[in-house]
Amino acid sequence: MDDLPLNNTCTYEGPDYNCVQNSIIPFMNSVISAGDAAFILHAGDIMKGGDVAESKRCTSYNFNSRKDLFANASNFLLVPGDNDWTECYEYDLYSNTDPAREMWRATFADVPSPFNQFSRDFPGGGRPFIHRKPGNPEMFFFEYNNIAFFGLNRVGNRMSYISDIATVDLNGEWVNERLSLVNTTCPYESIVILAQALLKPVVYDMVDIYIEACGLLPLLVITGDYHPDTFCMTKKETDHRLELTVEAYRSGPLLVSVIRDPTGLKGDYFHVDDSDLVDSNRDCPTYF
Repeated sequence: MDDLPLNNTCTYEGPDYNCVQNSIIPFMNSVISAGDAAFILHAGDIMKGGDVAESKRCTSYNFNSRKDLFANASNFLLVPGDNDWTECYEYDLYSNTDPAREMWRATFADVPSPFNQFSRDFPGGGRPFIHRKPGNPEMFFFEYNNIAFFGLNRVGNRMSYISDIATVDLNGEWVNERLSLVNTTCPYESIVILAQALLKPVVYDMVDIYIEACGLLPLLVITGDYHPDTFCMTKKETDHRLELTVEAYRSGPLLVSVIRDPTGLKGDYFHVDDSDLVDSNRDCPTYF
């Protein structure tokens, strides 16, 4: 890797890529086509990385290879991981932008990326509009069926401009911007947040402002940085907060559902169904 030129044409496709292409994406699409899911979320690290600011894998060839791969998935959204963000060559910790980050944003988030908006209707009809943070389109928000969904830029194992250097934590700012618009009407029954790594406390502080105005509601935070052999879920009884860590590598996807209490008295519940019970993270799952 060190001997490769910066503008190399490698796309680094191998067993992991082939597993996603030939097994995981067809399975997820079949679940959506059957009406059992509405969209797909990827918790970061779309390729292998390296040391901070040294990876030469962050090229247009490699990013476009992943764009072409995930464009085959229905209603696909993703957030950055450290492999494709802070580890990219010449990552500038003291700036919100550099060539690799702008390339990521253009390829996977901003207009005209195929992932900027949902491409098909949800079960039951219609599709929500995806709001993206100005200047940081990798952060997204949409609401559906009185659930608020956030995608944040919190990458693992590295300091980043967004969470550690910026004057304000930009993830917390984005959550506050969206929730403060409705903290008098209080429409949400639950909140779901996706990020690669565990959130900083300021993000929870912004959620708490909404909760103080609107009342206690369930919060699910989905992350993917720790790479466990099987998913793990923890719950804090005091504040109805749950944290779900998904599997990685060649593991099968999780089907995460938000289930509403039909009586309207107990709020929303979160249910997780693991499509790959082998839990090896080394053998590509097969479904067909």
